[in-house]
Amino acid sequence: DRYSTAARDVANRPVGRLAGPAERGQDGAAGRLIADSQLAATRQQGAQIAFMNPFGVRADIVPAADGSVTYGQVFATQPFNNILVTMTISGAQIAAALEQGFVKTDNVQALAPSEGFTYRYDLRRPQGQRVFDILFNGKPLDPAARYRVTVNNFIAGGGDGYTVFNDGTDRVVGISDLEALEIWID
Repeated sequence: DRYSTAARDVANRPVGRLAGPAERGQDGAAGRLIADSQLAATRQQGAQIAFMNPFGVRADIVPAADGSVTYGQVFATQPFNNILVTMTISGAQIAAALEQGFVKTDNVQALAPSEGFTYRYDLRRPQGQRVFDILFNGKPLDPAARYRVTVNNFIAGGGDGYTVFNDGTDRVVGISDLEALEIWID
């Protein structure tokens, strides 16, 4: 109770507005919102694409009737204070990383992409072939091209089984994921 009382002013501080709820889940808007915030926060490091892991999104963001969102809501959504890492990886590595989210059909971990990046998956396909129609800015992802990708440090270190990101080069460390989301919502 003492800590809740001490943190109340910080938690209730408005950080911005959303037009509607950002819900978590495999295809939820919260993951995409977070990925967009991470991309915006790391464009100066050359980021072109950002991904958010679904298990890192811990709560929905449901704005008040006037659209306002508080720091407490943002913190509840991303309570880990992970740091953003931007790296260079190939299109083939991106595709392989996406596949790593579908190794188990009972524990799907579809990475939420930032704006301009889409992909489809089918769990009925054989493992390693479940992800398809990978598009970046409306064009097929080039397996041989090099892309600047941002993820949080947990994923960058192979967390949740995304070991492909361990091979990323030219790494640049950025701000925290929480700070990026707060700035983006503002």
